[in-house]
Amino acid sequence: MTAGIGHPMETQGSGAPGAGGGAIGLDELDLSIVHALQIQPRAPWTLVGSVLEIDPVTAARRWARLRDVGAAWVDGYLSPAQEDMTWAQLEIAVNGARLMDVVRTLCDDAGVLSLKQTSGSRDLVALVQARDVDTLAEYVSERVCRVPGVQGARVHVITATPFEGSQWRLRSLDAGQRERLRQFDETRPAPGTPVTAEPLRPVERRIAVALGTDGRMPLAALAREVDASVATTRRALGRLLNSGRLALRCNLARPLTGWPVSAMYFASVPAEHLDATATALRTLPELRFCTMTAGPHNLFLDVWLRTLHDVHALEAHISRELGHLRLRVEERAVILRTFKHVGRVLDRHGHSVRSVPINTWK
Repeated sequence: MTAGIGHPMETQGSGAPGAGGGAIGLDELDLSIVHALQIQPRAPWTLVGSVLEIDPVTAARRWARLRDVGAAWVDGYLSPAQEDMTWAQLEIAVNGARLMDVVRTLCDDAGVLSLKQTSGSRDLVALVQARDVDTLAEYVSERVCRVPGVQGARVHVITATPFEGSQWRLRSLDAGQRERLRQFDETRPAPGTPVTAEPLRPVERRIAVALGTDGRMPLAALAREVDASVATTRRALGRLLNSGRLALRCNLARPLTGWPVSAMYFASVPAEHLDATATALRTLPELRFCTMTAGPHNLFLDVWLRTLHDVHALEAHISRELGHLRLRVEERAVILRTFKHVGRVLDRHGHSVRSVPINTWK
Protein backbone atom coordinates (compact mmCIF):
# COMPACT_ATOMS: atom_id res chain seq x y z
CA MET A 1 0.00 0.00 0.00
CA THR A 2 1.42 3.40 -0.89
CA ALA A 3 1.85 6.22 1.59
CA GLY A 4 -1.21 8.15 2.65
CA ILE A 5 -2.27 11.66 1.81
CA GLY A 6 0.47 13.30 3.85
CA HIS A 7 3.69 12.71 5.72
CA PRO A 8 4.02 13.43 9.45
CA MET A 9 5.80 16.61 10.39
CA GLU A 10 6.07 18.20 6.95
CA THR A 11 5.28 21.36 8.90
CA GLN A 12 8.02 21.35 11.52
CA GLY A 13 7.13 24.38 13.61
CA SER A 14 3.79 25.05 15.21
CA GLY A 15 2.31 26.55 18.29
CA ALA A 16 -0.75 26.22 20.48
CA PRO A 17 -1.84 27.45 23.87
CA GLY A 18 -0.23 25.53 26.70
CA ALA A 19 -1.88 24.22 29.82
CA GLY A 20 -1.11 27.46 31.59
CA GLY A 21 -2.88 29.52 28.95
CA GLY A 22 0.24 30.87 27.20
CA ALA A 23 1.42 29.96 23.73
CA ILE A 24 4.25 27.49 23.21
CA GLY A 25 6.18 27.22 19.98
CA LEU A 26 8.17 24.20 18.88
CA ASP A 27 11.34 24.35 16.83
CA GLU A 28 13.38 21.62 15.12
CA LEU A 29 15.30 20.80 18.30
CA ASP A 30 12.13 20.35 20.37
CA LEU A 31 10.73 17.98 17.76
CA SER A 32 14.00 16.05 17.58
CA ILE A 33 13.95 15.55 21.35
CA VAL A 34 10.37 14.28 21.21
CA HIS A 35 11.26 11.93 18.34
CA ALA A 36 14.23 10.62 20.33
CA LEU A 37 11.98 9.87 23.29
CA GLN A 38 9.44 8.19 21.02
CA ILE A 39 12.16 5.72 20.09
CA GLN A 40 13.62 5.38 23.60
CA PRO A 41 11.23 6.91 26.16
CA ARG A 42 13.65 6.30 29.05
CA ALA A 43 16.87 7.26 27.28
CA PRO A 44 19.29 9.23 29.52
CA TRP A 45 19.93 12.83 28.57
CA THR A 46 23.57 12.01 27.94
CA LEU A 47 22.49 9.71 25.11
CA VAL A 48 19.89 12.13 23.73
CA GLY A 49 22.43 14.95 23.83
CA SER A 50 25.08 12.84 22.11
CA VAL A 51 22.71 11.76 19.33
CA LEU A 52 21.45 15.32 18.75
CA GLU A 53 24.93 16.85 19.26
CA ILE A 54 23.78 19.17 22.03
CA ASP A 55 24.59 19.49 25.70
CA PRO A 56 22.59 17.01 27.86
CA VAL A 57 21.55 19.89 30.11
CA THR A 58 20.04 21.65 27.11
CA ALA A 59 18.11 18.52 26.14
CA ALA A 60 16.81 18.10 29.69
CA ARG A 61 15.84 21.78 29.95
CA ARG A 62 14.01 21.72 26.62
CA TRP A 63 12.08 18.60 27.66
CA ALA A 64 11.19 20.07 31.05
CA ARG A 65 9.72 23.11 29.32
CA LEU A 66 7.46 20.94 27.15
CA ARG A 67 6.51 18.64 30.01
CA ASP A 68 5.74 21.40 32.49
CA VAL A 69 3.11 23.00 30.23
CA GLY A 70 1.63 19.60 29.32
CA ALA A 71 2.73 19.85 25.68
CA ALA A 72 4.61 16.52 25.81
CA TRP A 73 4.85 13.66 28.26
CA VAL A 74 5.98 10.06 28.64
CA ASP A 75 3.82 7.39 30.21
CA GLY A 76 3.55 3.63 30.42
CA TYR A 77 0.67 1.20 30.19
CA LEU A 78 0.03 -2.49 29.60
CA SER A 79 0.06 -3.03 25.85
CA PRO A 80 -3.27 -3.90 24.17
CA ALA A 81 -1.29 -6.22 21.89
CA GLN A 82 -0.82 -8.65 24.80
CA GLU A 83 -3.34 -11.14 26.12
CA ASP A 84 -3.08 -10.46 29.86
CA MET A 85 -6.13 -8.20 29.73
CA THR A 86 -9.38 -7.77 27.84
CA TRP A 87 -9.78 -4.53 25.91
CA ALA A 88 -12.87 -3.05 24.34
CA GLN A 89 -14.12 -0.01 22.50
CA LEU A 90 -17.34 1.38 24.00
CA GLU A 91 -19.83 3.53 22.13
CA ILE A 92 -21.65 5.47 24.84
CA ALA A 93 -24.99 7.25 24.44
CA VAL A 94 -25.38 10.21 26.77
CA ASN A 95 -28.10 12.67 27.76
CA GLY A 96 -26.75 15.81 26.10
CA ALA A 97 -27.41 17.99 29.11
CA ARG A 98 -25.29 15.66 31.29
CA LEU A 99 -22.41 15.18 28.85
CA MET A 100 -19.75 17.03 30.82
CA ASP A 101 -20.84 15.40 34.08
CA VAL A 102 -20.38 11.99 32.44
CA VAL A 103 -17.03 13.05 31.01
CA ARG A 104 -15.72 14.17 34.39
CA THR A 105 -16.77 10.91 36.02
CA LEU A 106 -15.25 8.68 33.33
CA CYS A 107 -12.04 10.71 33.16
CA ASP A 108 -11.50 9.93 36.83
CA ASP A 109 -12.09 6.21 36.26
CA ALA A 110 -8.88 4.17 36.25
CA GLY A 111 -10.40 1.61 33.87
CA VAL A 112 -11.02 4.15 31.10
CA LEU A 113 -7.89 4.62 29.02
CA SER A 114 -9.21 7.09 26.47
CA LEU A 115 -12.41 9.07 26.08
CA LYS A 116 -13.52 11.05 23.03
CA GLN A 117 -16.56 13.01 21.94
CA THR A 118 -17.47 12.20 18.34
CA SER A 119 -19.77 13.22 15.56
CA GLY A 120 -22.26 10.71 14.21
CA SER A 121 -24.46 8.15 15.91
CA ARG A 122 -22.62 7.88 19.23
CA ASP A 123 -21.82 10.61 21.76
CA LEU A 124 -18.66 9.23 23.34
CA VAL A 125 -16.17 6.53 22.42
CA ALA A 126 -14.11 5.03 25.22
CA LEU A 127 -11.24 2.57 25.24
CA VAL A 128 -11.45 0.43 28.38
CA GLN A 129 -9.48 -2.38 29.97
CA ALA A 130 -10.63 -5.24 32.20
CA ARG A 131 -9.07 -8.41 33.58
CA ASP A 132 -11.28 -10.71 31.49
CA VAL A 133 -14.56 -10.84 29.56
CA ASP A 134 -16.66 -11.44 32.68
CA THR A 135 -15.11 -8.46 34.43
CA LEU A 136 -15.65 -6.37 31.31
CA ALA A 137 -19.34 -7.22 31.22
CA GLU A 138 -19.72 -6.32 34.88
CA TYR A 139 -17.70 -3.13 34.47
CA VAL A 140 -19.86 -1.88 31.60
CA SER A 141 -23.20 -2.73 33.19
CA GLU A 142 -22.43 -1.90 36.83
CA ARG A 143 -20.03 0.97 36.39
CA VAL A 144 -20.30 2.76 33.03
CA CYS A 145 -24.05 2.38 32.50
CA ARG A 146 -24.78 3.49 36.07
CA VAL A 147 -23.08 6.85 35.63
CA PRO A 148 -25.86 9.48 35.81
CA GLY A 149 -26.54 10.70 32.29
CA VAL A 150 -25.39 7.55 30.48
CA GLN A 151 -28.26 6.09 28.47
CA GLY A 152 -26.52 2.99 27.16
CA ALA A 153 -23.27 1.51 25.88
CA ARG A 154 -22.40 -0.74 22.97
CA VAL A 155 -19.37 -3.00 23.53
CA HIS A 156 -16.87 -3.95 20.82
CA VAL A 157 -14.43 -6.50 22.26
CA ILE A 158 -10.92 -6.06 20.84
CA THR A 159 -9.44 -9.29 19.49
CA ALA A 160 -6.15 -7.87 18.16
CA THR A 161 -4.28 -4.57 17.94
CA PRO A 162 -2.23 -4.43 14.73
CA PHE A 163 -1.06 -0.86 15.39
CA GLU A 164 -1.11 1.43 18.40
CA GLY A 165 0.09 4.90 19.25
CA SER A 166 3.42 3.96 20.83
CA GLN A 167 4.53 2.89 17.33
CA TRP A 168 3.79 6.30 15.74
CA ARG A 169 6.82 8.49 15.03
CA LEU A 170 7.71 12.02 14.02
CA ARG A 171 10.12 12.41 11.10
CA SER A 172 12.80 14.59 12.72
CA LEU A 173 15.79 12.22 13.08
CA ASP A 174 17.85 10.58 10.37
CA ALA A 175 18.47 6.84 10.08
CA GLY A 176 21.81 6.97 11.89
CA GLN A 177 20.38 8.85 14.84
CA ARG A 178 17.45 6.45 15.09
CA GLU A 179 19.78 3.44 15.09
CA ARG A 180 21.99 4.86 17.85
CA LEU A 181 18.93 5.35 20.04
CA ARG A 182 17.64 1.83 19.43
CA GLN A 183 20.84 0.37 20.83
CA PHE A 184 20.09 1.68 24.32
CA ASP A 185 18.35 -0.62 26.79
CA GLU A 186 18.56 0.00 30.53
CA THR A 187 17.01 -3.40 31.24
CA ARG A 188 18.76 -5.49 28.58
CA PRO A 189 18.66 -9.13 29.72
CA ALA A 190 21.74 -11.31 29.76
CA PRO A 191 22.33 -13.31 26.53
CA GLY A 192 20.13 -16.37 26.43
CA THR A 193 17.69 -15.08 29.06
CA PRO A 194 14.26 -16.55 28.15
CA VAL A 195 11.18 -14.34 27.99
CA THR A 196 8.33 -16.25 29.61
CA ALA A 197 4.60 -15.55 29.40
CA GLU A 198 3.96 -16.06 33.11
CA PRO A 199 1.23 -14.12 34.94
CA LEU A 200 1.99 -10.58 35.98
CA ARG A 201 3.59 -10.35 39.39
CA PRO A 202 2.41 -7.80 41.99
CA VAL A 203 5.56 -5.69 41.58
CA GLU A 204 5.03 -5.63 37.80
CA ARG A 205 1.49 -4.40 38.30
CA ARG A 206 2.73 -1.63 40.57
CA ILE A 207 5.39 -0.64 38.02
CA ALA A 208 2.79 -0.41 35.24
CA VAL A 209 0.63 1.89 37.38
CA ALA A 210 3.55 4.04 38.55
CA LEU A 211 4.87 4.60 35.03
CA GLY A 212 1.40 5.73 34.02
CA THR A 213 2.17 8.89 35.98
CA ASP A 214 5.72 9.37 34.72
CA GLY A 215 7.20 7.00 32.18
CA ARG A 216 10.66 8.53 32.69
CA MET A 217 10.66 8.04 36.46
CA PRO A 218 14.28 7.23 37.43
CA LEU A 219 14.89 3.65 38.47
CA ALA A 220 15.67 4.53 42.10
CA ALA A 221 12.50 6.62 42.40
CA LEU A 222 10.48 3.89 40.71
CA ALA A 223 11.84 1.34 43.20
CA ARG A 224 10.70 3.52 46.10
CA GLU A 225 7.29 4.01 44.48
CA VAL A 226 6.68 0.26 44.09
CA ASP A 227 8.29 -0.65 47.43
CA ALA A 228 11.01 -2.89 46.00
CA SER A 229 14.79 -2.89 45.71
CA VAL A 230 16.43 -1.27 42.70
CA ALA A 231 17.66 -4.67 41.51
CA THR A 232 14.18 -6.21 41.78
CA THR A 233 12.62 -3.22 40.04
CA ARG A 234 15.17 -3.37 37.21
CA ARG A 235 14.47 -7.07 36.62
CA ALA A 236 10.70 -6.60 36.76
CA LEU A 237 10.82 -3.63 34.38
CA GLY A 238 13.01 -5.67 32.05
CA ARG A 239 10.50 -8.53 32.04
CA LEU A 240 7.66 -6.14 31.22
CA LEU A 241 9.52 -4.40 28.39
CA ASN A 242 11.21 -7.43 26.86
CA SER A 243 7.96 -9.42 26.80
CA GLY A 244 6.15 -6.52 25.12
CA ARG A 245 3.61 -6.37 27.94
CA LEU A 246 4.49 -2.81 28.88
CA ALA A 247 4.35 -0.03 26.30
CA LEU A 248 6.13 3.26 26.90
CA ARG A 249 4.95 6.22 24.87
CA CYS A 250 6.17 9.76 24.36
CA ASN A 251 3.15 11.88 23.45
CA LEU A 252 3.03 15.31 21.88
CA ALA A 253 -0.16 17.41 22.03
CA ARG A 254 -1.88 16.76 18.70
CA PRO A 255 -2.21 20.43 17.59
CA LEU A 256 1.57 20.74 17.86
CA THR A 257 2.20 17.84 15.48
CA GLY A 258 0.76 19.55 12.41
CA TRP A 259 -2.10 17.02 12.32
CA PRO A 260 -4.91 18.88 14.15
CA VAL A 261 -7.90 16.81 12.97
CA SER A 262 -8.70 13.40 14.46
CA ALA A 263 -11.19 10.94 12.99
CA MET A 264 -12.35 7.36 13.31
CA TYR A 265 -13.34 4.91 10.60
CA PHE A 266 -15.58 1.93 11.34
CA ALA A 267 -14.76 -0.65 8.68
CA SER A 268 -15.33 -4.28 7.77
CA VAL A 269 -13.30 -6.75 5.76
CA PRO A 270 -13.80 -10.50 5.21
CA ALA A 271 -12.10 -12.45 7.99
CA GLU A 272 -9.74 -14.17 5.56
CA HIS A 273 -8.35 -10.76 4.56
CA LEU A 274 -7.98 -9.23 8.03
CA ASP A 275 -4.26 -9.90 8.44
CA ALA A 276 -3.38 -8.69 4.93
CA THR A 277 -5.47 -5.56 5.50
CA ALA A 278 -3.78 -4.82 8.81
CA THR A 279 -0.34 -5.21 7.21
CA ALA A 280 -1.27 -2.73 4.48
CA LEU A 281 -2.81 -0.22 6.89
CA ARG A 282 0.41 -0.02 8.94
CA THR A 283 2.00 1.94 6.09
CA LEU A 284 -0.44 4.83 6.52
CA PRO A 285 1.33 7.86 8.07
CA GLU A 286 -2.07 9.05 9.33
CA LEU A 287 -2.79 5.87 11.30
CA ARG A 288 -2.59 6.20 15.09
CA PHE A 289 -4.54 3.19 16.33
CA CYS A 290 -6.01 0.13 14.67
CA THR A 291 -7.99 -2.62 16.37
CA MET A 292 -9.73 -5.77 15.23
CA THR A 293 -13.04 -6.18 17.03
CA ALA A 294 -15.81 -8.71 17.41
CA GLY A 295 -18.91 -6.83 16.36
CA PRO A 296 -20.75 -5.27 13.42
CA HIS A 297 -17.46 -3.66 12.31
CA ASN A 298 -14.31 -5.74 12.62
CA LEU A 299 -11.85 -2.86 12.13
CA PHE A 300 -11.61 0.44 14.03
CA LEU A 301 -9.14 2.97 12.62
CA ASP A 302 -8.09 6.07 14.54
CA VAL A 303 -6.32 8.57 12.29
CA TRP A 304 -4.78 12.04 12.48
CA LEU A 305 -5.34 14.41 9.56
CA ARG A 306 -4.38 17.91 8.43
CA THR A 307 -7.84 19.16 7.42
CA LEU A 308 -11.49 18.12 7.68
CA HIS A 309 -11.49 17.58 3.90
CA ASP A 310 -8.92 14.82 4.40
CA VAL A 311 -11.52 12.72 6.24
CA HIS A 312 -13.00 11.85 2.85
CA ALA A 313 -9.72 11.99 0.92
CA LEU A 314 -8.10 9.38 3.16
CA GLU A 315 -11.21 7.19 3.06
CA ALA A 316 -11.12 7.31 -0.73
CA HIS A 317 -7.42 6.43 -0.69
CA ILE A 318 -7.96 3.46 1.62
CA SER A 319 -10.92 2.18 -0.40
CA ARG A 320 -9.00 2.49 -3.64
CA GLU A 321 -5.83 0.82 -2.36
CA LEU A 322 -7.56 -1.98 -0.43
CA GLY A 323 -10.56 -2.57 -2.66
CA HIS A 324 -9.09 -5.89 -3.77
CA LEU A 325 -9.34 -7.05 -0.12
CA ARG A 326 -13.02 -6.02 -0.06
CA LEU A 327 -12.48 -3.45 2.69
CA ARG A 328 -15.55 -1.29 3.31
CA VAL A 329 -15.54 1.85 5.42
CA GLU A 330 -19.09 1.69 6.72
CA GLU A 331 -19.06 4.76 8.95
CA ARG A 332 -16.80 7.61 9.80
CA ALA A 333 -16.76 10.12 12.67
CA VAL A 334 -14.80 13.25 13.46
CA ILE A 335 -13.39 13.48 16.96
CA LEU A 336 -14.84 16.69 18.35
CA ARG A 337 -12.71 16.57 21.47
CA THR A 338 -10.37 14.15 23.19
CA PHE A 339 -10.96 14.35 26.94
CA LYS A 340 -8.63 11.55 27.99
CA HIS A 341 -5.77 9.89 26.18
CA VAL A 342 -4.11 6.75 27.57
CA GLY A 343 -4.64 7.79 31.16
CA ARG A 344 -4.01 11.52 30.65
CA VAL A 345 -6.77 14.08 31.08
CA LEU A 346 -6.37 16.72 28.37
CA ASP A 347 -7.47 20.32 27.98
CA ARG A 348 -9.20 21.62 24.85
CA HIS A 349 -5.81 22.12 23.18
CA GLY A 350 -4.71 18.53 23.74
CA HIS A 351 -2.28 19.38 26.53
CA SER A 352 -1.96 17.09 29.53
CA VAL A 353 -3.61 18.49 32.64
CA ARG A 354 -3.19 15.51 34.97
CA SER A 355 -2.75 11.76 34.93
CA VAL A 356 -5.16 9.04 36.02
CA PRO A 357 -2.94 5.94 35.86
CA ILE A 358 -4.59 2.90 34.35
CA ASN A 359 -5.22 0.48 37.19
CA THR A 360 -7.30 -2.54 36.26
CA TRP A 361 -6.70 -4.08 39.68
CA LYS A 362 -7.95 -1.07 41.68
